[in-house]
Amino acid sequence: MSIDAIMSKKVVVTHTEATLASLRSIFSEAHYQHVPVVDSMQRVVGIVSVKDFYKAMSPVVDSASEHTAELFAQGRKVRSIMTSPVVCIGPDTSVIQAATLLIERNISCLLVTNQQHKLLGIVSWKDIMRLIVQRQQSRRRQQEEEE
Repeated sequence: MSIDAIMSKKVVVTHTEATLASLRSIFSEAHYQHVPVVDSMQRVVGIVSVKDFYKAMSPVVDSASEHTAELFAQGRKVRSIMTSPVVCIGPDTSVIQAATLLIERNISCLLVTNQQHKLLGIVSWKDIMRLIVQRQQSRRRQQEEEE
């Protein structure tokens, strides 16, 4: 099975010049764990995890007022905390290949891009685990029906 069968195609993105305040909104409203960063041509240039965001915000959140933390978030850009380059795969990559990459690179998601490096989707370890659980449940049902 290829990754395009299980990847999330609805992906919220941000840009390098976006503020951490706008990123906070994406994380809190959409409940995503990762936000791809794209350029003006919609090509992937980086990724930011919710962990990256909180790590960047932690010095001011712990010791500053809410107003100071907000000013900090409005003044800091996504480019300052994004991870780049990003590990990307094509839509025809097998689920096994994707899982292997996640383990080898010790990362929790992969961006799926076309040959022009434009974002097509995102796949996380949870998506792969969901597939494994669904297949296992399906096998159990089949075995029960055969008995």
